[in-house]
Amino acid sequence: MFADRANSFRDAGLTALLWAATALCTFALRDGLGAVLLLWVPSGVAVAGFRYTRRRHWPQLVLLLFPVMWVSVMASGIGALPALALAVSASVQSVLCAWLSYRTLGSRLGVPMRTMQVVGLFGGALASCLVGALIAIPFRAEQTMAEFGWWFLANVLGILIATPALLQLRERLTRRGLQALVAVDTEYLLVTIGCAVLCGLALTLQGVALMPLLVAAMVGVAVRYGHNAISTTLLSYVAVATALSLGGENPVHYVEIDRGNAVVLIQSWLLTLLATALPISAMLMKSEALHLQLIRRNAAMHETLMMLDLAEELAGIGRWRLDLRTGAQDWSQRMLELHGLSADLGPDPGDIRHLLPDSGAELFDELEKHVHDREPFQFDYRIKPPEGPERILRISVLNEFDMAGRRTAIFGVAIDVTEQTHREQALELAKSRAVRLAAEAQKLANTDALTQLPNRRCTFSRLQTMVDVAEDTGGKLTALMFDIDHFKAVNDTWGHQTGDEVIVQVAELARRQARQGDVVGRIGGEEFVWLLPGVDANTARMLAERLRAAVENGIEGSALPDVTISVGLAQFANGDDGEDLLARADAALYEAKALGRNQVRRAA
Repeated sequence: MFADRANSFRDAGLTALLWAATALCTFALRDGLGAVLLLWVPSGVAVAGFRYTRRRHWPQLVLLLFPVMWVSVMASGIGALPALALAVSASVQSVLCAWLSYRTLGSRLGVPMRTMQVVGLFGGALASCLVGALIAIPFRAEQTMAEFGWWFLANVLGILIATPALLQLRERLTRRGLQALVAVDTEYLLVTIGCAVLCGLALTLQGVALMPLLVAAMVGVAVRYGHNAISTTLLSYVAVATALSLGGENPVHYVEIDRGNAVVLIQSWLLTLLATALPISAMLMKSEALHLQLIRRNAAMHETLMMLDLAEELAGIGRWRLDLRTGAQDWSQRMLELHGLSADLGPDPGDIRHLLPDSGAELFDELEKHVHDREPFQFDYRIKPPEGPERILRISVLNEFDMAGRRTAIFGVAIDVTEQTHREQALELAKSRAVRLAAEAQKLANTDALTQLPNRRCTFSRLQTMVDVAEDTGGKLTALMFDIDHFKAVNDTWGHQTGDEVIVQVAELARRQARQGDVVGRIGGEEFVWLLPGVDANTARMLAERLRAAVENGIEGSALPDVTISVGLAQFANGDDGEDLLARADAALYEAKALGRNQVRRAA
């Protein structure tokens, strides 16, 4: 912070000293040597100082510069009050012009690169000088309109010519130090001297119109050396015209005109040269900036393409683009390799449908499905290279559209997923087999091998689930427990094989009677359970009777011995668990057996 403030005071002091030096030298040339005053260099010094200084330090610059202006003007023989007014005028003019320049260029030290910026600089200089002149008019001695125009143009030219030259010099000193003062471009120096000589000839020779050559020279310098050379060349013109006016001479000899009007003529001529050269220079600088930007972008694009090619090579990705308007294709080398094509065929191998199964129907059908998609899409397609087995490629595609919404191109990147697809297919096959085996194992674990009904473990698990649901929802649940009457006698009389067949037949009859959502399970040798969710006791008894009758009647055409069953019925009550419910159903079953079998009894 302290260093920044110290630098600002140093720069302000240098600006004030330079303003005083140029002002006193100008007064000496005019009053002592009789030279004409074509431009007021101190106005350019002040504007350059404000443009170089950060705006937060402008107050320090004004505090140092204003008294120097006042004293310097008084040193020329002007009274204190008029000198004070001229100092105020110069300060306001400088601050306003620097602020307008910043607004026009967007930065403190910028140069015009567009025609409108040139117009803005001209307008800013004219406006600020007009404001300064209006402030000073009441305090200046009586003057003619020509004298007012001379003073006004001197300030304008001082700003437009001296300011950029001083900023350029300061930038070179900052960048290269004192070497900038001795490092001279010989060619540029000779050209400047040549322009000065041409200016002298144009002003002194009569009968020869050389003024157009000065305009041509000015344009040539701007084209060859750029914006900064304009100020230097114009300063050489000013130096020549000033030298020709020493001793009170008229600087213009090629026309008959008095000395005062000659000064205004040269000033108008200088202003015209500026108005001609600056727009050309701005356009050239813009063109050069665009050229440099294009070079940088091309370099960045080249680097990006190299990185893209490297990434494609490392990742095994191929790139393809089809211009739908011209039919031209652009294949990357990797894309050609993926399709089994020689790199010599790139970047456009032409029609490759003969490499695709079904002449590319799979590929082109997918592209047609997504013809209106604006988001990327992806699909797999098969290819048959001239040599080698069939491959599977996975391509991600993006449609390109113009401003009218018409699809103009297709861009895609592809990768060989043959091995991946085969692994995925093998994995899917193994997964399906594992799921099937798991389902079979689950079924075996929960199914009675003889009857294919839920076994004891599965039946009791389903029972507990139904009990929990009935408890939570307040729903109904009925459990029927039944077994085959005198089953031991069946085994003893007909044998165990027949006994197993009887169990299977009873299981089948029970399965036929069950509703969707019911559970019929075998929990013991000849014992079964039928779980009836959502059924009250009366309906459950009716279903139990129907089952009992079905078993008693048997299956028509069956050679198995006739059997009957006894059924115990129990209704779920709040607080029951699965064991409680089956225990009551079992008690009702034994009651049915005790009362003669082949009947249904309900638990109390």
